[in-house]
Amino acid sequence: MKTKLKYVIFLTVLLGANLFAQTFSVDSKDGRNQASFISDAPFENIVGLSSGLEATVMINPENITSHPMGKVKISITNIKTGIDLRDEHLRSENWLNADKYPFAEFQLTGIKNASSNKLSDGQKTKVTLLGKFSVHGKTIDLEVPATLTYFKESERTKAKAPGNLLVANADFKIKLSDYDVQIPSMVIGKVSEDVIITVNFVASDANGAMSPCGPDKKMAECNPCGMKKGNKKEGNPCNPCTPKI
Repeated sequence: MKTKLKYVIFLTVLLGANLFAQTFSVDSKDGRNQASFISDAPFENIVGLSSGLEATVMINPENITSHPMGKVKISITNIKTGIDLRDEHLRSENWLNADKYPFAEFQLTGIKNASSNKLSDGQKTKVTLLGKFSVHGKTIDLEVPATLTYFKESERTKAKAPGNLLVANADFKIKLSDYDVQIPSMVIGKVSEDVIITVNFVASDANGAMSPCGPDKKMAECNPCGMKKGNKKEGNPCNPCTPKI
């Protein structure tokens, strides 16, 4: 009984903290929402680009450190480096194994070191994103420096997209061996062990509001960052922000 009561209290507090949050989603068909990587090796500098990423973020603009949640999915099969054969090798089983692991994902679990706890219209806010980055079947906790910029809907912003907008820019570095990605001997010196990843996207709360929710719906059902659980394989089918369980 005590355990159940604690869970109810926790659920109430968490959902209550998110009552004033806004859900922002990107238009995955917009190629300007993208992730890139740089591999700067002694013999070769490789720049890769994956456009049309998927992202959903739930955040309270008035208090961004209060239980933010989100997920960014980057398509491995979409990565282009400028050389088709190299792209094939990159997606192959010996490298990133895109058939088995088609996405790299960042799961947002928190925000710290914010230059301001409140997002002001048109103002850049420096933050550190806390989360889990997954690629090649391996997941590691990361702290990612980022900049968030919030734009209230106006005639000017409508030229980009309807709704209030959240612009996110982030850069972080990973080590390939940490994710069990081995550099083939034939390209040693051409591929760096350290890879810099940059993510840029514009998300709209008009996109986030497109889910089939109404005033008579329960929050956990309508909220794409709610608490509803799914199966271990798929995670929560109506919640792109929560991790698989």
